[in-house]
Amino acid sequence: MSKDSLEKIYHDLHEHTLHLLEEHDLPVEAVAGALMAIAMRLYRTSLSEENFNKMKEVILDIDVEPYTRKKLH
Repeated sequence: MSKDSLEKIYHDLHEHTLHLLEEHDLPVEAVAGALMAIAMRLYRTSLSEENFNKMKEVILDIDVEPYTRKKLH
């Protein structure tokens, strides 16, 4: 998969996330939880048990930067 394809997926999901937060006034925790649940189910469906467990470790260990806005909605 190309970098452009990955960036488009990220951009589209990010835009829809902002739409849910800003136009539907949904709680950040609810939207983030739904996205995380979808991601975990996709990983669980497509990865072997061993690779799924490795992915969970990576997810728990990775350090991410917060968005620059204090509140997303």
